Amino acid sequence: MIEIPRFGARKETDQTWTIFDWRTGEVTERSGLILAGLNANAVLGLIQILEQIEDAPKRCH
Repeated sequence: MIEIPRFGARKETDQTWTIFDWRTGEVTERSGLILAGLNANAVLGLIQILEQIEDAPKRCH
């Protein structure tokens, strides 16, 4: 089964990068951080982390 990524990145006109949610098209926000205005070096690592968080088993406490 092919997993469809939840998050993507787009290059903005000011040459920074924004991470967005493929499902909603909205800029991704996690823990109060809006993931926009990023440099290219940070984007791929952040997307990998976000995908791992999304795929992690959810537990009720």
